[in-house]
Amino acid sequence: MRLYLASHNFGPYTDELLKLVGEGRKALFIENARDYYPDEKRANDLKEKLGMMSELGFDVEELDLRNYFGKPGELREFLDSYQPDLIYASGGNVFLLATAYHLSGFDEILREDLAKDKYAYGGFSAGIMSICKTIKFYGHDHLVPERVPEVYGVDAVLNGVGLVDYQLIPHADEPKHLETTKEYINRIESAGVKALPLNQEAVIIINGDEQRILGQ
Repeated sequence: MRLYLASHNFGPYTDELLKLVGEGRKALFIENARDYYPDEKRANDLKEKLGMMSELGFDVEELDLRNYFGKPGELREFLDSYQPDLIYASGGNVFLLATAYHLSGFDEILREDLAKDKYAYGGFSAGIMSICKTIKFYGHDHLVPERVPEVYGVDAVLNGVGLVDYQLIPHADEPKHLETTKEYINRIESAGVKALPLNQEAVIIINGDEQRILGQ
């Protein structure tokens, strides 16, 4: 399993991302955590992120999981045909993202594919929170589970993909997130679970049994 888990965007260690991915440069970018954005704002944000990945040398396109809700077989066929070297997920509303993963079957596909080392997975903010065992500890301001029925018409999923044993907390040292970080840590540790706050510039790199945390 290869993971590149950034607190914000792609972090300052993109050379490490390229090393982790290997020689291949085919990538898919998941923007579904920002499906609550108005269409124009979402499109502009997606264009920016795809441009950033292109600058890193990736041949990238969007993987919009909404196209595969209730169609996990079609998603499986697409991924087998596209053969990505990296799938990267944006920040935003983690409840939207986890629900999109579940409705499309991507959560199960991701677990299977990473176990077979078919590609690397990366993300930032919601994109990394979604891979924890649960997302029930999260939620603040407008980034709450109640947005999911507004956007998707179904209740929010609270299960994560379950790739790590701790709960990730991005943006931990950002002044505007300090109170939220304290609240998350209290919720998580009160439940007897390990909390792992990540500074804004921090990145976790997992390659098989090796794990490194950079920028803490």
